Amino acid sequence: METNVPGVHEVPGMSRCYVVDGDQGVTLIDTGMPRRAGKVAEVLARIGRSITDVNTIAITHSHPDHVGNAAALKIAAQAVVLASPADSPAIRGETPTTPPPLFGRLPFLRPLFRLVPKAAPVDVDRMIDETSAAGLPEDLRVIDTPGHTPGHVSYLLDRAGGVLFAGDAAVATRNGEIKRGYFNAPLDAIDESIRHVAEFDFEVAFFAHSPGIERGARAAFQRFVEVLDD
Repeated sequence: METNVPGVHEVPGMSRCYVVDGDQGVTLIDTGMPRRAGKVAEVLARIGRSITDVNTIAITHSHPDHVGNAAALKIAAQAVVLASPADSPAIRGETPTTPPPLFGRLPFLRPLFRLVPKAAPVDVDRMIDETSAAGLPEDLRVIDTPGHTPGHVSYLLDRAGGVLFAGDAAVATRNGEIKRGYFNAPLDAIDESIRHVAEFDFEVAFFAHSPGIERGARAAFQRFVEVLDD
């Protein structure tokens, strides 16, 4: 699906990921569900790019619907994989990934998480957070948004008034309002991350599990924060 932001292309699926085409090559924001690398290749071909043009794979967090094709794409592209220090052990397959917060509050749902196909482990080449984003293109920065997982991060692109890639830090409704997300919970860490995101300047926001907001996205986050603070 095409977006209105030049050089930003959505890879559709149960968990959306994004192709960011720029002067420094192609960056992938997440990689979708396992065994869907071909969907990424289709989007790249449609814009006149190929897997070998991918320089960077920037992961928001360790859940398999976001890391699903990172191992295959890293090998095919010889790309650098970036992720947070807290989530990297799970991405590398050294520790189990943390279930979504909703499953912690409703333990009977945990078997559903085990039904998600597992992602192949992949080496993380560089650790990133708000203070250190080496390896990202110059127009991309990191926002620390822990809560959905201990090391969840979002990314902010300096283009079109600011473009937020929120991962699973939040979702948007059909009316363009911000919610915590289908698998999140009313936890301090979740809400603090949404507050933190609202401090940045951006016009557009893209999410893993909902349509994006292509105008007034920061204002939508700020409205949600006002509800939290009432």
